[in-house]
Amino acid sequence: MKKMIFLSIIIIALDQSTKFLVDKFIDYNSYINIIPFCNFFNITNIRNTGIVFGMFKYRNSLFSFLISSLLVIVSLWFRRNLTKMHNKTQRYAFCLIISGGFGNLIDRLFYKGVVDFLDFGVNYLRWPSFNIADSCICIAIIIIFVDVLKFKKNRRS
Repeated sequence: MKKMIFLSIIIIALDQSTKFLVDKFIDYNSYINIIPFCNFFNITNIRNTGIVFGMFKYRNSLFSFLISSLLVIVSLWFRRNLTKMHNKTQRYAFCLIISGGFGNLIDRLFYKGVVDFLDFGVNYLRWPSFNIADSCICIAIIIIFVDVLKFKKNRRS
């Protein structure tokens, strides 16, 4: 449990420090081109007041409440079921989800929207901007999905 708390603190600190630096050094709604000759990777400074991919914009207060509630439920469930999880991978995946959720919740409370700054694409074909907390959540979901598939495969054998 101590390792997961330590990991969560590191993830949240890294997430918040990168967002702070972006907000301090890059003007809001602008970007810096990191690879000038191909415009593949930019550091942006935008706010997402909605949810995934900017859907349902301008609902920051609603999503702050919903995410807070969800984080409390998931955190309590995780603490209660930690010893029942036989797989360390699952434990760390839930740790990533909780850490990413808290990182984005902090933004919603202090920046009135999630600070997204990683921007990939080619010219006008761009993936929606994201941040470290978003990455942690996505990685965790992939880990859980793969783990469930492995479990089902092993169960059939």
